[in-house]
Amino acid sequence: MPLLSVITPTQAHNADHIGEVWAGLVDQPLPTGWEVEWVVQEDGDRPAVADRLPDDPRIRYDALGVQIGSPATRTHALARARGDVVAGMDHDDRHLDGGVAGLIQPLVDHPDVAWSCGRCRWVMADGSTWVKDDVLPAGRVPARAVTDHFLATDDFPFPAAVAAYRRTHLVAHGGWPAVARSTDAVLLAAFSDRWDGWWVDVEVAIYRRWPAQKTVQPQDWAIRDLPHVRGVIAQQRAARDELFGG
Repeated sequence: MPLLSVITPTQAHNADHIGEVWAGLVDQPLPTGWEVEWVVQEDGDRPAVADRLPDDPRIRYDALGVQIGSPATRTHALARARGDVVAGMDHDDRHLDGGVAGLIQPLVDHPDVAWSCGRCRWVMADGSTWVKDDVLPAGRVPARAVTDHFLATDDFPFPAAVAAYRRTHLVAHGGWPAVARSTDAVLLAAFSDRWDGWWVDVEVAIYRRWPAQKTVQPQDWAIRDLPHVRGVIAQQRAARDELFGG
């Protein structure tokens, strides 16, 4: 049967909401015949997340035992994933009802499409919500369109952390890039320059903003540098174009 692998990197010190990831996944409707596994990869030299996970054979947990950072942690999880499709889900976010099927269905219907992504509903610490306006039309996203938009506007069009990828393509691509921040965006920019994708016209996940979130910590803000991220994405494209043609 076709299988979806949902990859979640985690760390013990801020895994307060990790149980909600599975709660938002376990009863999701899936396309006919599909099954799901949750691949949890703990980063850090003092693993302590295993006891917070439900007892379910579809949950595949592993601890690294060392601190290696989010990109390498995700790629370690990718090496353990068995799915036909791999989707990301951070340990403080969750899928909305119907979101998983929304991501998988375009990959079922369109064999030449290699990735999919949908809207996120941001939930702020005060309980207010926000959804980014669409900047590209729903449906097929031609190769290079994501990076074209970013390089023209400095605005990344999609919430890349919840994107789904064909596993064989993602493995061949090399997994997540070793950059200090915006890892998911840099991955999707490079991946989508090579293969068409699909923008799903539904809200697929909740993105939580809360005080212990990694991306609101001072050390993360200290390395936020849009010109650097822009430079990495531009260099990726230039190198690919030199090797393979634009």
